[in-house]
Amino acid sequence: MEGPARPCAHCRRGTALRKYCRRCSPKASALYKRELRQEAKASGEKYWLEWWEKAHGDQAVEKRREYQRKYMRAYRRRKREKRAA
Repeated sequence: MEGPARPCAHCRRGTALRKYCRRCSPKASALYKRELRQEAKASGEKYWLEWWEKAHGDQAVEKRREYQRKYMRAYRRRKREKRAA
């Protein structure tokens, strides 16, 4: 038997038999992972380090910095071009 319906953990509007309502259910995995990342960041953990170490080994921190620099340069360029257009 299902338990009583309660508000959705994400939108708080829909009724959910589990954790998320029907509207938020397709996004459940992304919402859960975001919540884990936010908790890890709040506690000061480098939650991303394990994934980067698997791919790049000892150079994980340097490679991520390089990636972040490239990403932010491209982001700023896109914003600049969008404003100019």
